[in-house]
Amino acid sequence: MLLWLTAMLPQVKPSPCDPTAAGSHCGSSTASQLALLYSAFALISIGSGGIRPCSLAFGADQLDNKENPKNERVLESFFGWYYASSAVAVLIAFTGIVYIQEHLGWKIGFGVPAVLMLIAALLFILASPLYVTRGVTKSLFTGLAQAIVAAYKKRKLSLPDHHDSFDCYYHMKDSEIKAPSQKLR
Repeated sequence: MLLWLTAMLPQVKPSPCDPTAAGSHCGSSTASQLALLYSAFALISIGSGGIRPCSLAFGADQLDNKENPKNERVLESFFGWYYASSAVAVLIAFTGIVYIQEHLGWKIGFGVPAVLMLIAALLFILASPLYVTRGVTKSLFTGLAQAIVAAYKKRKLSLPDHHDSFDCYYHMKDSEIKAPSQKLR
């Protein structure tokens, strides 16, 4: 919505160029105009970074049924369709939205994705009672804090000799055991 506002409101755009002035004088952006633009880009980045990995896991949770003998095949099909639809969405965005921006203007070009995103958010909220949700088992921040504290406490420990380290590291049955080298340290 913020990016759409940068195209809609004249107050948040730099002043237009004056072709009659010598040297085609163009006004520069103010600090508040740039702050709004950068905020829009930051929110888009945070939203994209947050929704892409979560939507894949959330979709898999909807279809994951351990009692179904074809569960693995269902999940494989879901992942295939997910990535195919993502590729089609990128293709539409790179062609369709750019075409709209070039031929109908930036206001409509930014408005179409904003309206589609609003519709998607509303549909997501309306359908939320139907979703399969997994309960949280423990806090993400607790596990992260435990790892940081453990790493800090053990930072000066020396690695055991290579022949003594076979029982120190987790490994699967019948797998080749790999011990960290000095390069890893």
